[in-house]
Amino acid sequence: MITLYGGPTTNVRKVTIALEELSLNYTAKHVRLDLGQQRQDWFTEMVPNQKIPLLEDHDRSMQIWESGAILTYLAEQYDAHGKILARTGNQRYAAIQGAFFQAAHIGPNLGRLNDQLRASDETKIPKMIDLLFVEAERLSEVLDRMLADNRSFLAGEYSIADIMHYPWLAAARELQFPALMQKNGLLAWLDRIAERPAVQKGMASFS
Repeated sequence: MITLYGGPTTNVRKVTIALEELSLNYTAKHVRLDLGQQRQDWFTEMVPNQKIPLLEDHDRSMQIWESGAILTYLAEQYDAHGKILARTGNQRYAAIQGAFFQAAHIGPNLGRLNDQLRASDETKIPKMIDLLFVEAERLSEVLDRMLADNRSFLAGEYSIADIMHYPWLAAARELQFPALMQKNGLLAWLDRIAERPAVQKGMASFS
């Protein structure tokens, strides 16, 4: 039995998409960020970083936090046919490479940019916003190059690289981020991923 602690956030939706792609049953346990439940002792004991998501695999007595680590775990334990992560070879490492790129660059940059855009006038830092927009443009160009040569998916085949990126870029599209809206290849990729039934179910979780 799997329990996923989370809420309606981009990082949690990476995990719910992966769970749906692998047809795994799970119980969704809502952690109320607005009530500060992520900072309560019961959650901090499981997740020292006080961030969602957290996956608990009761059958294997495993607790895992950090979305990239969770997706890797699910692929290694429950993806015998390599549906979201190839078992061996170049394709496996291309997918892992894409997943690390999202965790190290896309998530932090877009997250900080979103925080700054939502900040009050007193706490906004215009110079930081300008720098984050410049970096968002650079990163969107990297993604566009990853989809060059008519590639359908970021690592060549559908994988955790696509799952890790999709919730973040879908949110950016909703906000009409200029860096994204000017990249036709990325927009077509977003449409392609959005058509997957597992993605639709995963994105609806915790809503």
